[in-house]
Amino acid sequence: MKKIIASILTVLLLLSLLATSALAASLEQNTAQRINLERAARGIAALEISTVLGGKARVKAQDMAENGYFSHTSPTYGSPFTMMRTLGVSYRSAAENIAMGYTKADTVVAAWMASPSHRESLLSSRYSVLGVGYYNGYWAAWLIR
Repeated sequence: MKKIIASILTVLLLLSLLATSALAASLEQNTAQRINLERAARGIAALEISTVLGGKARVKAQDMAENGYFSHTSPTYGSPFTMMRTLGVSYRSAAENIAMGYTKADTVVAAWMASPSHRESLLSSRYSVLGVGYYNGYWAAWLIR
């Protein structure tokens, strides 16, 4: 009986993790699409949405959540640019937007658009690829060319 209960709990935990992962992926995709809508409204070319880059941006979001910091500089990896290189991201030009406490794509994008420096990176023609990462209320958007 204990083995059956343990098996059921294991299955429920796995299903919960899958649901959480699917929710994060949906939030990331919706956020990236909203960023491209902001660009389109201003006649700026859409960014290529990269789930690979988004997965690496999620590492940044997770690093902030698990290490209890909110900063572009990671105690684990250093600067965003060092972190990108450490994670195998190649780029000629790069930017990072971070946020904390937002649970919806529209609100995090609105917050970034209300900040001059974040807005500039999201609307810049210097970047061609976007990856968005979300983890437990922490966000990272990586833009590269």
